[in-house]
Amino acid sequence: MSEWLSGNTINGILSLWETPTNHSKCQQNPLSILNYNVPGWGTRALEAVELIFNSDSSIGIFTKVGELWKDSTIPHFKSFYQKGTNSKGRVVVAVGKHLKATRIDTNIENTVIVDVEGLTEQIRIIGIYWPQCQSRNLEDLTSYISEKTILTGDFNASAQEWQSLVTDARGNQLKKWIEKNNLLFIPGTTNSSKRSDRHIDLIFTNIEDAEVETLNTGTSDHWPIVMKSDRIGFQTDGNFPVVNWTVFQIVLTLLQDFFGQKNQKYKMQKIGT
Repeated sequence: MSEWLSGNTINGILSLWETPTNHSKCQQNPLSILNYNVPGWGTRALEAVELIFNSDSSIGIFTKVGELWKDSTIPHFKSFYQKGTNSKGRVVVAVGKHLKATRIDTNIENTVIVDVEGLTEQIRIIGIYWPQCQSRNLEDLTSYISEKTILTGDFNASAQEWQSLVTDARGNQLKKWIEKNNLLFIPGTTNSSKRSDRHIDLIFTNIEDAEVETLNTGTSDHWPIVMKSDRIGFQTDGNFPVVNWTVFQIVLTLLQDFFGQKNQKYKMQKIGT
């Protein structure tokens, strides 16, 4: 607990956490991208932070973040947000500050589009949440498909070709659009839904040799999935931020109750209004 005592304040302990603890030699790092349906950032922010760092992800796509998405930031990451069709929707794309991220302006609800530079090749991230209640014209996204695009999120669409037992109407609609735009589905190691055999958190891309792993962790009703590409990556040197994991564990332990109480207070205020 010496780190906590020496930090004195929450800001102090976070600054200590973000301080590099070693200087590694210049090396090439493969790109990793986390996709996680939280749902509810207020109760799972710390869990999302832990997932993005444990999976060595440079980019995180978080769906169904709700209204409390600003309550906790991810150290070393810049976040881009788009409102949804309801209070439980909304999408956040977080990009590590060792990369350059530029948002593409769009008014499409539940959709965030970001160009990412600083990699061996520039890529475009399209993060999407497609709730069951929302009608969507997929052609609105067609003009945003570029040479190196990763389209990922919670689509609530089932297709047998995408690790689900059956193909539904939305799955058929999405499949035709994906094929028309020359995107490929990248299968995970298992389906993403904990409540059913459906695989609804999907990753499509026109980047070759991408792989996806389904992580057996998290308290959401969706399993997190991580896409990795050895073809695209970035270099790090001694100035690259290194997480102090000892302090990280202390932060998680001491702040878990704090954010739980804050979320409960927010719910009570909503009930009161």
